[in-house]
Amino acid sequence: MLEKLLLEGAHRYPTVCVRFRCPLIGLSQRTDCVELELRNHDGSEKTLRAKFVLACDGANSSVRKLLGIAAEGKRIDEPHLVVDFAEFPDQSPFSRFFCHPTRPFNSILVPYGGRRIEFMLNPGEDKEQIKSPETIKALVTRHTPYKNYDLKIVRAAVYGFSARIAERMQVGRIFLLGDAAHVVPPFGAQGLNSGARDSANIAWKIAAALRGQMGLKALESYDEERRSNVKETVDYSVRIGRLANIRFWPAALLRDAFFAAANLFPSVRRYFREMRYMPRPRLKAGLIVAHEQDDASPVGRIFPRPVLVYDGAESASFDALVGNRFALVGVNVSPDAIVEAARHPLWHKLRPTLISLSSEPRYVGSTEGVHICHFADAATKTALAKYAAQIAIIRPDRYVAGIARSDGFDAISNAFDALLK
Repeated sequence: MLEKLLLEGAHRYPTVCVRFRCPLIGLSQRTDCVELELRNHDGSEKTLRAKFVLACDGANSSVRKLLGIAAEGKRIDEPHLVVDFAEFPDQSPFSRFFCHPTRPFNSILVPYGGRRIEFMLNPGEDKEQIKSPETIKALVTRHTPYKNYDLKIVRAAVYGFSARIAERMQVGRIFLLGDAAHVVPPFGAQGLNSGARDSANIAWKIAAALRGQMGLKALESYDEERRSNVKETVDYSVRIGRLANIRFWPAALLRDAFFAAANLFPSVRRYFREMRYMPRPRLKAGLIVAHEQDDASPVGRIFPRPVLVYDGAESASFDALVGNRFALVGVNVSPDAIVEAARHPLWHKLRPTLISLSSEPRYVGSTEGVHICHFADAATKTALAKYAAQIAIIRPDRYVAGIARSDGFDAISNAFDALLK
């Protein structure tokens, strides 16, 4: 369904051409473009030229193979039967792990009233026979709380999992994204998310390069910025899988005792329910201006999504205000200071959205091109406390590229401008 919606969305753009049954058989890089050799479905061959190539062609990426890039890591020898059900009565929004050592499995909500159940295979089980409707119903009856459900099986397949990262995610004008760049085990539910973060990182950079706002050298930040988070995500997913799929009874009992004890404490329950144990993306190098390694600094982190009061409305979306542009955001900084900061030549070129955020409704509306908003909820006040009395550079992918008081903002503008060369 997701692929169907994406395909339908692509047809909105006259510059998009979708080609099926046209495998890539060769590619070469020129000074100003990449040449791709395709084989059409009738056997003829065609050459395409592109300024840049984003290889989103999966775990068995033909682009990665043609470039000779190795995918380093390992295969996880824990095959799972993955079954999608339609019209499933259990519509709990939570992913549920049933960690019984004899048959670990998990249950995940899927769109349109469905549910996905993933059973771990036991050694020696036949991968074809276990996909039969009779075997699936027997597994559900024996191991799950869904014994009396009328099961509508949509799809069943056996998958093996890997944890791999390409040794390079960029070669010249070619970039690897998603499973082509990294294969993430499903236990942490971060595979698709990781691919989305790849695209969010590189899309705005290529758009800026095509507009002449950024040099080709700056595009090399893609690998540098994504690799550390990808590794953290892969390692996290492997750990979750090991924890959920313990087959050794004494170890499973210790795990269960720990979580039973932890569940007695509300703060610990919240920690797990809100998934605060997940690795949070943070840039430590690349297109950011960080003068010192300060763990408390917002630089390199994703800017909060504050709920704003804007132009007399009850609320306004930060994303709707900014769109896919840069933003200069001042928190408890006068609009005049933000306008002055935006006079730097870099911002004349990048044309950012200017936003003044304050904890009190001092102004409403726009003044000299500045969106003047205020925030009132306690969560937003807490999230923005470290930004107080400063102006932040927010990249189109919502990472904080730099922050300074108004009297020092030209210095970080100069430093950021140098990074974009």
